[in-house]
Amino acid sequence: MSPQATPRTFLRPSKRSEYLNKMAATIASSSFVGARVTSTPKVAVRTSTRGALTVRAGKIEESALMAKYPDGGPVFAVSIDCHMGTNSTGLVMKEGDEGRPVVTMVRPGGTAKNKVKVGDVCLATSFTELVNDPTNTNMKWGTPQTGWFDTEGESYAAAICAMETNSTSLDMIMFRPE
Repeated sequence: MSPQATPRTFLRPSKRSEYLNKMAATIASSSFVGARVTSTPKVAVRTSTRGALTVRAGKIEESALMAKYPDGGPVFAVSIDCHMGTNSTGLVMKEGDEGRPVVTMVRPGGTAKNKVKVGDVCLATSFTELVNDPTNTNMKWGTPQTGWFDTEGESYAAAICAMETNSTSLDMIMFRPE
């Protein structure tokens, strides 16, 4: 069998191993000296703790939330359009001192421009969850229901997870330090 021959699946086992040995010798003598050939592909498994989080722990009724964080002074409510996804808001956040999300940057083309500033702290955010509704025959995955997520005492990852569930608008109660 010549070195230019292409591999065939119908080769006898002895010819096949002879061909593979020639290919291994060709690879070792070429510029791919450092390359390794493996018979089983190695697949990297990426796990995300954020995907496993649930927002039910921080759920709070709107009336209780408004009583806890009254609008006025350094506390304000903001509604940001996110019908193109939460990345379209242009918000970049990091974990603050108390674990709450803090705005670190507002991208110029984002929908949050002129609504929030760098340093603003997210006290609460809206979220959307799909609730099992037997009367809904159109949406088999559930009926969307919105609620509020209080970030106090919750992890940063859980707060971001709650923000990312919104589909049309991201409502937040923010604190602006003076």
